[in-house]
Order: sequence, then structure tokens, then C-alpha cells
Amino acid sequence: MRTLLPLALFLSALAPAANAQQTIYEESRVPYKRELIGGILIHGDGWGLQFYHAKYRTARDRRLLGVEVVGMKHPKEVKSFNPYYEDSRGYFYGKQNALLIVRPTYGRKWQITDKIRRSGAEVNFIWSVGPSLGLLKPVYLQIGKPDRIPYENIVVERYDPAVHDVQNIYGRATWFNGVNEMKLYPGGFARLALNFEYSGQVTGVKGIEVGATIDAYGTVVPIMAELEDVTNKQFFFEFYLALQFGKKLTQ
Repeated sequence: MRTLLPLALFLSALAPAANAQQTIYEESRVPYKRELIGGILIHGDGWGLQFYHAKYRTARDRRLLGVEVVGMKHPKEVKSFNPYYEDSRGYFYGKQNALLIVRPTYGRKWQITDKIRRSGAEVNFIWSVGPSLGLLKPVYLQIGKPDRIPYENIVVERYDPAVHDVQNIYGRATWFNGVNEMKLYPGGFARLALNFEYSGQVTGVKGIEVGATIDAYGTVVPIMAELEDVTNKQFFFEFYLALQFGKKLTQ
């Protein structure tokens, strides 16, 4: 009996610590109303930025409103350099236009599992839809004149596959050339994703999101000159990975 009494006292002292490990947080849970989230994403043909506002409808269901801006490359883009000039800027031979996509977004974020501990992760299922606004900007290049090496002069011209080739392309011009000539290609997009939120702060948001998107347009989007076996697309299907951060708000 005398040996059991110290053991019982020792186990009773350990019990609160063990119970504390089983609670979700040491602090009391607070009902949140909103989340503000920003992030950066990468996909198979580019990268982009995300901004979201999430409003709690229930403890598990959140409505998403936001916007994304992403760049979209063509799979056949290969960087080339003028072999005769070491300081020439790389360019993508055959690329006629650069595609920038703006996605106003509506969707839902549904909690699958809650955090058990601070070191755990909340898992959410996400779907979203919205317009896909394709902004197509013509590509400008630095062109050597006359059409032979060495060039006597270098001018900036809009790329024309019928006129420009590896013999007279010195390199790419700045991206801002042609901004005033942008054309709008309206379309729509949809997304399915899983979101893993792992912030150790009760009001903080840190997450990794993995998913797939599809952007669809009413016509083919002419990114590349259709030379040899190169064709342009009307539908862009991409897998993506996003890193997110933000804050939960009670007001």
C-alpha cells in the first residue's frame, strides 16, 4: 500500500499534462467571421498571385471572393540567344504574344478536418469558378539592321514571323513594349483544390494549396506563330501549387 500511494500521486500529477496534449488549443476557441488571404502560385506554364476574402457562413463553410493574376506560357516556348553577341537578351523564337490572365473568383472553402493541436493542419476542400480574362500583349524584339552580321543598327519592332528570324533577331525588348496594344480574350475558369492550413498562431493563416484549374476561351489564343508542328490552344488545363498567408478576423 505504501508503494502504491507515491505512484498514485505521481500519476495524478501527470494527468493534467496528458489532458492538455489532447485539447485543440490552450486558449478558448473564438468564432471568426472573415479571413484575408494572399499568396503566390506556380503552375506548369507560369506563376501568379492570389488575393482572397473568405466569409464564414458556418464553422466549416466559407464563401470565397477574390482575384488571381497569372502568366500563361505556351509549352513550345524555348529560350534562344543570338550566338554572335554575348550581351544579347534571351528571347522565345516564334512567340508572337504574351498571355496574362485575370481571374475574378467566387467559390467555397469547406473544412474536412479541424486542427487537433497547434502543430497540426486543417484540411479544406475548395471549388471556385469565374470569368477568365485573357490579356494578350504583342511581343516586341530588338532587330539588327541590316540583315547580316555585324549589325549597323538595332531597332525595336513587333515580332513578325514572316520578316524576323534567327539571322536578324538581336534579343527581346522590354516587356512594356506593346502594353497599349493589348487585346481581351474573354472566357471562364474553374478550380478544384485541397488546402492545408498549418499556422501555429490561432488568428494566423499559413497554408499550402494543391489543385487543378481549367481556363476556356471562345476561340484559340494565338501565343505562338504556328510554324512547323506548333499549334495554339483554346483550353488551358494546369496543376498548381500555392503558398498562402493571411489572418482570421472576428469582425
